[in-house]
Amino acid sequence: MENTFAPIERNRERTALVVIMVLTFVLAILFSIAISLFQLKGLLSYVIQLGIYLILYLLAWWGLKQEQITLPINARLMLEALVWSLVGWLIFVLLIQWLGLTQVSEEFQTLMNTPAWMTGAQILSDWFFVGMGEEVLFRGYFLQAFRRHFTSGTDRRRTIVAILVVSAIFSLWHLPLRISWLISGQLDLVMLLVSLLVVFLMGIGFAYLFVRSDNILLAGFVHGVVNLPLVGMNSQLSPIILVVAIGCVEISRLMTGRKVKAIQQ
Repeated sequence: MENTFAPIERNRERTALVVIMVLTFVLAILFSIAISLFQLKGLLSYVIQLGIYLILYLLAWWGLKQEQITLPINARLMLEALVWSLVGWLIFVLLIQWLGLTQVSEEFQTLMNTPAWMTGAQILSDWFFVGMGEEVLFRGYFLQAFRRHFTSGTDRRRTIVAILVVSAIFSLWHLPLRISWLISGQLDLVMLLVSLLVVFLMGIGFAYLFVRSDNILLAGFVHGVVNLPLVGMNSQLSPIILVVAIGCVEISRLMTGRKVKAIQQ
């Protein structure tokens, strides 16, 4: 009975994966078209964006359920996500201050003078919907689903291939909005290609962070803070937050490994 139903189950999971990917791209295309045609701005654009990412959450939940994947979430992982994200952010702030790329004190003052509800709305949107939503879908679901469906090669090779494929999909998912920017003159073709390459590399970074930490909350928070570091957004150095978070995870793994060996000895 198990041999009979296993292929059927696998085909159902693959069908769900394809459907979720198609719907994910459809949402991106519809949003970019709406931005171009109706010049959506302000509250309406904000609400539509939250709605889109809510749908992404639902798609991710459906996919995880189909694959029977559980994303571990507990107090320890939450604390780890908050601490490493904060460490990365602090190093980012110190770096841009040291390099003189921005007047951090003035930006903090501007932030303090901004109504709290506006800052809170930005954080809600970029950290908990955009950052966390994209990570739950692309790394929490797509990455693990592809790794399962790639059956040839070692586990290491399947993981690397899955990371590259999902990072490419992640980059292409950002293409429709950038095409609308290209049409409106906000981007030229060279910068469009460069931005897609950057998104691809960032996707690899977020995937590596998730695989090494097994903490989707960490990947989500770091993604959100990189998108909206609150200060120094024009410095283009916010990806350093991701690099620092990866370093923190590697140091933590190394220290934990040493402790385990010491206990075993």
